[in-house]
Amino acid sequence: MDLWYPSLIIPLSSSVGQEIFSNSSHVAYDRLNPHFEGQEHLSFCGIACATILLNTLLPYQNWSQSNIYSNVARNHMSNGITLSKLSYVLEKCGLRSRIRYCEDKTIEEQFRKDLRKEKNFLIVNYLRQFKEKNKNHIHRGGHLSLIAGFNQITDHVLILDTSHTRFPHHWLSVKDLIQMMCTYDKMSSRPRGYLVITDPKQIE
Repeated sequence: MDLWYPSLIIPLSSSVGQEIFSNSSHVAYDRLNPHFEGQEHLSFCGIACATILLNTLLPYQNWSQSNIYSNVARNHMSNGITLSKLSYVLEKCGLRSRIRYCEDKTIEEQFRKDLRKEKNFLIVNYLRQFKEKNKNHIHRGGHLSLIAGFNQITDHVLILDTSHTRFPHHWLSVKDLIQMMCTYDKMSSRPRGYLVITDPKQIE
């Protein structure tokens, strides 16, 4: 797979990014962004996503990355966190989630279906390739991000990226994201995928 990440994204702050935003469904962005925070450590992308989501949906406990890590996640991380372990951490904190792995040929259809449900919040696990700033090192590794919007016309999703010093919030095509999710994750010994979390207040 030859997907060079910086060449594929559209910054939200750009004129094109703002135009896509104005014609998109962005209920998730409106709710998540006030609670946004960057990840405190290189391996904390999943913990940062969980913190943002918990402060959005269960705000009464004033969640932080450090207390989630210390009290719940510490024993479930090894240079990052898998989808199953992140799902476990969220459940221990009060949010149920469903894991969807890229093992089924219908995953793209299912992903689009989940995107269209505004009560859903999605955390995606995908592979990124890019050159580190001011370095010759090529980074190629897994990452976890929250999806904050969907434009069905341009077929782009809004990535709320906790590694915001590398990539501020940006748009990425669904086709490219699916390719990045359908890669092998050595930590879990299976393909990547995403989590679907529903607002507890909207569960029937």
